Amino acid sequence: MATDLTVAEVLSDPLIGLMLEADGMDKAAFADLLDRVAREQLHQKMSSLQERRADMFYTRLAASETRVSCSGIC
Repeated sequence: MATDLTVAEVLSDPLIGLMLEADGMDKAAFADLLDRVAREQLHQKMSSLQERRADMFYTRLAASETRVSCSGIC
């Protein structure tokens, strides 16, 4: 089963090292890039999760208010 590499494994991989060298990028800069991208992805996922939770909350709230307002009239 294939698994994702850790940052340490990526930075120690010889093939990735050769690619970084060919691109003129050092390992510290690449590690920084990976860190920034991971933080951005986390931020995007957390924002999306918060939006979905808010939508679910307001949907349930509206359904609850409908049940309450229709309890004796509908």
